[in-house]
Amino acid sequence: MKKFLQTMFLVALLMGAVTTQAQVRYLNEVFTDVQVDTGITYGQNYEFFSGFATLKPLVMDVYRPVGDTATNRPVIFLSHNGSFLPEALTHALIGLCFSGRTDSSTVEMCKRFARRGYVAVSFDYRLGWSATSSDQITRTKTIIQAVYRAMQDAKTLVRYFKNDYANNSNSYGIDTGKIVIGGTNSGAYVALAASSLNDPSEVNSIKFVDVNGPFIKQDTLGDFDGFGGFQNHDNYPGISSRFQCVLSLGGAVGDTSWIQPGETPILAFHGVNESSTKYNTGIVNTSTGQPVIEVSGPGDFMPYVDAKGNNDVFKPNNFDQGPPNQNSLLQQTTSIEGLYPFYGRKFEPWNWYDTTCYNNSAAMLNLNPGSSITSGNKYVDTIMGYVSPRLYKLLINSAYVGPTGINEIGANAALQVYPNPASSELNVSVSSNQYPISNIRMYDVTGRMTKEITGVNANTKSIDVTGMTTGIYLITIKLTDGATATRKVAIEK
Repeated sequence: MKKFLQTMFLVALLMGAVTTQAQVRYLNEVFTDVQVDTGITYGQNYEFFSGFATLKPLVMDVYRPVGDTATNRPVIFLSHNGSFLPEALTHALIGLCFSGRTDSSTVEMCKRFARRGYVAVSFDYRLGWSATSSDQITRTKTIIQAVYRAMQDAKTLVRYFKNDYANNSNSYGIDTGKIVIGGTNSGAYVALAASSLNDPSEVNSIKFVDVNGPFIKQDTLGDFDGFGGFQNHDNYPGISSRFQCVLSLGGAVGDTSWIQPGETPILAFHGVNESSTKYNTGIVNTSTGQPVIEVSGPGDFMPYVDAKGNNDVFKPNNFDQGPPNQNSLLQQTTSIEGLYPFYGRKFEPWNWYDTTCYNNSAAMLNLNPGSSITSGNKYVDTIMGYVSPRLYKLLINSAYVGPTGINEIGANAALQVYPNPASSELNVSVSSNQYPISNIRMYDVTGRMTKEITGVNANTKSIDVTGMTTGIYLITIKLTDGATATRKVAIEK
């Protein structure tokens, strides 16, 4: 008996080793533990609330995989939400709390990137604009300036890491040619501006000018990289601010004309029904309903990214393409590489909030209905599943196209999904002349992954759906040769 148990233990170890070897760094989570270094100052700059008289430390938290000795790791920066206002002010004005660089989904994604082998950074940036002004021009001008200053801070962060690489023996173990800037909501505006706002004509158009001239005056605010101007402090002069990709979660650009050829590729996620930052083009309002500025969400700016060839670096591929179009009457599409709309969802469906802090739950529920740690993590699953292979192709292996089989499972007769509708059990079967099933994923109509089954390695699989709510779902079946098929199924209780 003892020998039998020892043998079984050895088999388990060997199976674990095979599983570990099958995991690919940057595509999969290959590390277990994450080290977090908090409150690190990456620069300083003059802040709005002191009238630009006081230098404010710029602070970040750095996430790294424990036990990793690599010195050429990609680094991803994630910037937080919060309407470019301090948490205390959003709480006082509308009873809502946003947690800065400790924002829930930002922390979760930093940990997930670190477990994949990245260095991940959650960073603060300068806040402040005249959100309560009764004057439309003042609101518009100061919010544009707030985005501009935050964009400068993001580029300061790029230069901090490049300066560390050059002058501090690369203490973070990164590759300075593999930098991604991302963010959620306001933070996504920052990342998009860092990529696309780079030409004086883009801030001198009639949309961003009043009787006093352009809203962005570089002799005052400094240039696009954050040098010059009497309201700006020069951080790490002489070092490049160049980075390689943008991850936009609920962001927008000031104008689609900002998107030009040769700019960084963009991966964009958005709740299609969001009212604060529209999926297409629309007016952003303050919490009291006052108009601020017209911006363009990814439903409108991502076709420009695609048309100008900026996302060609992701092609060709056999990666997940996202949910199918739900309404052809709107400019909603998944044919645009890098665009993932969450149909039927509003503000930050990937996020959840500190319920002990905010005192206006009705407003929060209106922004993000049904937000919870469980729901948010399901959306983060989808985001990581979509982003990881694309960043791997961009940063690690340009020849990577995903699974070798690029054809969808051919005849409908070769694949059966039954019963449909289902109430308690759903069965998937492929004919014997097909490769076995590798994995199965189910998504609700918003694009949230609700169930994932891996390592099937069989021609049939029964799926327990008793815990799923009534509705329409998409089920994606992938075979061991990489061929895939997606079917629509109904769950009825």
